[in-house]
Amino acid sequence: MKLSVLKFVVLVLFLSSCLVQSPKYTSLDQVMALELGMTKEQVDKSLNIIPYDLKAYTDTSEVFIYVYRTMERRTFSLYTEKKNGRDALGKYVQLFVTYSKKNGKVVKIESCSDCPNDLSRDIKIDYEKIILFTTATLPAIMIYFGLKEGN
Repeated sequence: MKLSVLKFVVLVLFLSSCLVQSPKYTSLDQVMALELGMTKEQVDKSLNIIPYDLKAYTDTSEVFIYVYRTMERRTFSLYTEKKNGRDALGKYVQLFVTYSKKNGKVVKIESCSDCPNDLSRDIKIDYEKIILFTTATLPAIMIYFGLKEGN
């Protein structure tokens, strides 16, 4: 029993560096398939996601925010050429789709690559708390199981 508790603690320490919380997103290819005159249902189906947020709601229109990610090229700095390297996911970009309230169709599509890129957050594990738990609680648990086995 002592060994399984120790294995669990070691597993938690080594396998959990940080978690990332990010919005659902689509690709640039799917964004490029959008057309003026589409309905909201057609846009949602084409992007394969629902809106991330509502940007504006007026008497004549409503603007929804969708999120897509760009693709980047990663290379070694000394070996940068036009087409070498490997593809990697890039930053999150906000896409504003404006729907007319008159007929519910897309009247404007614009991307905001200058918007703040705070759509994803790293949730880091506090190692001090894990070390405190390990050094304070784990010995008590091991003593308890040791006393229990002795009886």
